[in-house]
Amino acid sequence: MEMTITSAAIATLLSATTSSFITLWITRTNKTQAIEKQLDAILKIAIDHPYLESEAFTATWTNDFNRNDDKYLRYDVYCTLLFNYLSRVADHYNYNKKKIENYLAIKDWVKLHGEYWIHPPSTYENIDSYDKRFVNLINSYLI
Repeated sequence: MEMTITSAAIATLLSATTSSFITLWITRTNKTQAIEKQLDAILKIAIDHPYLESEAFTATWTNDFNRNDDKYLRYDVYCTLLFNYLSRVADHYNYNKKKIENYLAIKDWVKLHGEYWIHPPSTYENIDSYDKRFVNLINSYLI
């Protein structure tokens, strides 16, 4: 009888462990797929509005932009979307720069949109909106 309880306990433990690993794997896979879909959406926006990824345009950013200018209004929203996305990617890869950089060209993206990060529409908007690890990650590419 003692052996039956031990065997049942081992079977339960193995089942629970296997189930936990499968659940974690599915969750990670779903999270990765969601991140990839978000990247596709951002790239589609950039294809539809190529100036959003043009250095000639992004270098003209100022936080005192004309709020009646659709291009700058769109760029403001685009950058919010972009930095929110980069924050999710950083979190997904546990802020490991090598893994993030292997996934996407974050350094190039941050430098291209650095003026927006440094001069957001509202003072301290980026610093106050994101966690410290993400702020430090982004700032490390701008120094």
